[in-house]
Amino acid sequence: MPDIRACFRPAVFLAGLVLFQGGCGSLSVGGASRREIRAVLERYAEALNQRSAEKLFGLLGETVQVEGMTDDLSRAGLKSGMHWPPSAIGNFRILSMAKTAWGTDVKAVFHMRGTMLVMKIGFDEAQRIRTIDPVPLWEAPQAKVAEAFSSPFVENKGLLFVRGKVDGRTGFLLVDTGSSGLLLNRKYFTRDSRNELPGLTSTVQGIKTPLGTCPVRSFQWGGLRADGIRGQLHDFSVMEVPAITPLLGAIGHGQLKNCAVVFDWKSRRIDVRPVAGGNATGPRGAKAVVPFAYFLHAPAFAVRIGDKTCRMIFDSGAQINLVPNINGIEGHFRKVDAVTKISDGGEIGKETALLGLIDETCVGGIRYRGFPYAVYEVPYLDGQGILGSPLIQKGMVEVNFPRKTISLW
Repeated sequence: MPDIRACFRPAVFLAGLVLFQGGCGSLSVGGASRREIRAVLERYAEALNQRSAEKLFGLLGETVQVEGMTDDLSRAGLKSGMHWPPSAIGNFRILSMAKTAWGTDVKAVFHMRGTMLVMKIGFDEAQRIRTIDPVPLWEAPQAKVAEAFSSPFVENKGLLFVRGKVDGRTGFLLVDTGSSGLLLNRKYFTRDSRNELPGLTSTVQGIKTPLGTCPVRSFQWGGLRADGIRGQLHDFSVMEVPAITPLLGAIGHGQLKNCAVVFDWKSRRIDVRPVAGGNATGPRGAKAVVPFAYFLHAPAFAVRIGDKTCRMIFDSGAQINLVPNINGIEGHFRKVDAVTKISDGGEIGKETALLGLIDETCVGGIRYRGFPYAVYEVPYLDGQGILGSPLIQKGMVEVNFPRKTISLW
């Protein structure tokens, strides 16, 4: 029975430790509201210092979004401790307040030992927290590709691995659009907690304790380069085999987001080209061009499965397609086996998933017959499914991240 490596791994870093620059903004909120908000922020800082999810949750509204994540994922992440500061907050200053249609947006700086944390916190009309977002004061290093390049890939169990280089070490990297950023194999890279940001790791098995991060001086895959970034450590022990050793890690959305990426299964190549300013030039001869919206960092779009329309996420790091259930498509599903091994590339979980074939899957008007699916609901995907490597194996697929389109041949 095959492993399912549907590696949906958002590595969401929610609190940027930054140096504060600039002056205070003007307050546009009445005195009573200012006092209420200040009191809530005092309790917020106290909850963080005490690492008390119970106290923190008492300050939240009916729904909360941390860096744009869904309510359930935001709450799970906050409960897991992704937002705890590295040192105690000594005091804070409110930099600005502004009324919005939903309540009040507040920008505040929290002082800690040797550093500061600037946050934008949204309050509802009842002065309960509804949004939490970091405020970076300088642009994070970006991956850059000066010109188009083509790279061969090695296929292993349906997944695509390319040769790249991390800090001078050459090896293989999984091309994984389901990851938010660069993942590094903890077998070859060591955690460096200095300047490490609190974070959240979510996999097919749910929220997991982050393994930490490692600074990367230089990353290169073909003409794609990035300097001065951080990679999230991950366990690749189940995924690494001799044909793709050393497996250094995985290339994620953070490295691909300014590019168009063409997966050419037949030629065993991946083509990458830069896309400036959402360039509207599309590929020639495509049978379908499907617009997508982002779910977190991953492309999501409507797919017709049997007689039912489902919202699916494209993840090139998924060995098989996933549907959360077969409600409404029972007549289109033919059971093949029960899958007991569910893996995110590292440890294998105990959950059991049903494996089968669905007679018809329609993407952008193109019909695919007999697609393999595992029936398994990924935690925190809000009932969405995943289209993975089986879509790539059916023909050329281009993901144009700036244009937010997927083209199919």
